[in-house]
Amino acid sequence: MNQFELIIIGGGLTSARAIKAYREAGGGGRIALLSADSTIPYHRPPLSKRYLRGESAREDTLVEPQSFYDDNDVELLLSTAIVGVEPRERAVATADDRRVRYGMLLIASGVQARQLRVPGADLEGVFTLRSLDDATAIRDAASAARDAVVVGGGFIGTEVAASLTELEIDVTLVSRNVDLFAQLGSPEVSEHLMEFYRQHGIDVVRGDEVRAFRGNSRLDTVELHSGSPIGASLAVVGIGVTPAVGFLAGSGITVGNGIVVNERFETNVPDIYAAGDVACFFDPLAGRQRRIEHWSNARYQGSQVGKILAGAGGGYNRVATFFTESFGLTLKVFGDISHHDDQVTRGSFSDGNAIAFYLADGRLVASLHSGQDDVTDNQLMELVGDRATPSDMLALADESVALGEAFARVAS
Repeated sequence: MNQFELIIIGGGLTSARAIKAYREAGGGGRIALLSADSTIPYHRPPLSKRYLRGESAREDTLVEPQSFYDDNDVELLLSTAIVGVEPRERAVATADDRRVRYGMLLIASGVQARQLRVPGADLEGVFTLRSLDDATAIRDAASAARDAVVVGGGFIGTEVAASLTELEIDVTLVSRNVDLFAQLGSPEVSEHLMEFYRQHGIDVVRGDEVRAFRGNSRLDTVELHSGSPIGASLAVVGIGVTPAVGFLAGSGITVGNGIVVNERFETNVPDIYAAGDVACFFDPLAGRQRRIEHWSNARYQGSQVGKILAGAGGGYNRVATFFTESFGLTLKVFGDISHHDDQVTRGSFSDGNAIAFYLADGRLVASLHSGQDDVTDNQLMELVGDRATPSDMLALADESVALGEAFARVAS
């Protein structure tokens, strides 16, 4: 039975950043990276954007080159499915009946794409997008497609719809929610985005769902609950994800909307940690457990947990951020948009220059913005971090009032 000082389960950005930070902080011993993926860790944002459009190659998506893992004494066990974690034996069990022993274990298994369980979902031409191999298959199929249906009005769905449209494919975007980006909690932004995508040639269908994918050997039609058939030789389903935690059954590790950890990414089991998309971590700023499925969070948590594993401090202590980009429009979010009781907007998202302020109990908990410069970005980050209170709600919406004047900062 192989023995490693550190085993990392999962082959994403979090894992690569954890290895880098661990070694830089003086972490020693052998490291094993166990991943069901066939490729070394890569960035996921390009999968729905530049890579999907054929503007970058596979190697451009990699977090680190192959030589990085060789130089840092990392044994790569790719295409390796994990079936169990055995804390008493301090071992990880694989599908091919191996047991790999650890001194410390980091679980960064990420998430799995939800499947749309309707007739025809297994037809050739119907895809989900989660992995580099998924993106490659969609890119190959897109080269011969004239029309496509993208299912899902969230980040993945809208980004894929934009990329396929840029490949000169006729795209219909189907969203079960009336609001696009419903998780943003802003009907104003939703209406702007719907018009924005329609202006770029995307047919947006809201408040409807797929009843079935139709075709003989491969997809040719998508049938909606409204009864409207849509011709399509390609369909991409992006209806969300679930934490990849099935292999933890019987391990004793606490699971609840992911793997439950504290701000130091520690589970309830000694020497076992979790970080990245799979981690339901304690956010000191929000004062509650959260799970975040975005690139910036995976990168940050990987770097922090790597330092912790090496005994060099670290922990979650930042304002959460994420972004999305379509047709050159970038939306950024700072803070926690899921818990708010008021919202004020200054500027116009239709004009490409706006800030939506999310407030809870009279304090700023998050911002959603587009078209802002770096100085304003930094100001917003600080204000959200301070949980600032508006000095005047009318001033908050008034573009002529400087941000610093619109808020009276209050210490957390």
